[in-house]
Amino acid sequence: MSDVSADGGGGAHRRHSFLLKLTDKPGGMELIAATFAHRGISLTAILGNDGTLDPNGHATVLVTFTTTDARKEALQRTLARLARVVSVTEEPDDAPGARVVALVRLAPDAPAPDMLPSGTVERLCGDPAAGETIYTLIGPPDAVDVALRGLRASGSLRAVNYTMLAV
Repeated sequence: MSDVSADGGGGAHRRHSFLLKLTDKPGGMELIAATFAHRGISLTAILGNDGTLDPNGHATVLVTFTTTDARKEALQRTLARLARVVSVTEEPDDAPGARVVALVRLAPDAPAPDMLPSGTVERLCGDPAAGETIYTLIGPPDAVDVALRGLRASGSLRAVNYTMLAV
C-alpha cells in the first residue's frame, strides 16, 4: 500500500480495501456508504454483486478508501457490528488475486501507457474532435499506481476512473 499523505498526528493516510459479505437485501450499498460518510471517510471505489451466485445468498461488496491505519481498524470493527454484514475481510494490495482496473483519459499527444506488462493496456477509443484517447490499465495495484503516477507527472492524464477487483 502506498502512502498518500500525512495526517497531522494520526499517521499516514494509505489505501485500504475491505471485502464485505452481507445479506442481500435492498439498501445494503446505502448502509455501507453511510457508515463511511458518518466517519468522514470517502470511498474511492466501490464494486458489488448480488447474492445470486453465492450458495448462502450473500452479496459481496469491495470498498476501497484512504485513511490512517487506526481509523481503518475502527471502521472495520464498526462494519462488523452491522446486523446486515456477515463478514469484513481486509484485502491487501499484494493479495495474489488483487487487480486494479483504471480507465484513463489522456491528452491527444500522449504516448500509449507503457509502464505495465504486455497485454494489460488496451486502447478503448479516441475522439479526435475532443482531443483525447481512452485506455484501460489492468494489473497489480502497485504496478497500476506506478503507471498512474507516471502519467500524472508527464501532464498527459486528463481523468481516471479506478477500482480494485478481488473475489
